[in-house]
Amino acid sequence: MAIVAPTITELEPRDGSVRLYSWAMVTLNDTGAPIPFAQWADRSVQFNGTWGGGTIVWEGSNDGTNYETLNDAQGSAISKTANALEQVVEITQFARPKVTTGVTGVTVTCLVRRQQPLRS
Repeated sequence: MAIVAPTITELEPRDGSVRLYSWAMVTLNDTGAPIPFAQWADRSVQFNGTWGGGTIVWEGSNDGTNYETLNDAQGSAISKTANALEQVVEITQFARPKVTTGVTGVTVTCLVRRQQPLRS
């Protein structure tokens, strides 16, 4: 099991209010390093790549130890076997992707946005 660190990209207007986190998930039991999630009002997650029959779930945690699969706007668990884009409903302290059955090479990208810029 590998812990995959995300690539973090600051998006316009570059004031800390919009970020893109991206993980390259390639093998069974790859787990994305968790990101802080509670501060973001708008959250979406996209799955794209070569699946090879695998499954990736989007998980959240309030204690940083116990993770549960989060849900989309229709109340369905965010558990994907093909390319998809979903809004994330729950607000949790942390969020991460996790491969539950082997994938060949899938990138998981999470876009987060808050109304107020970060204060320095």
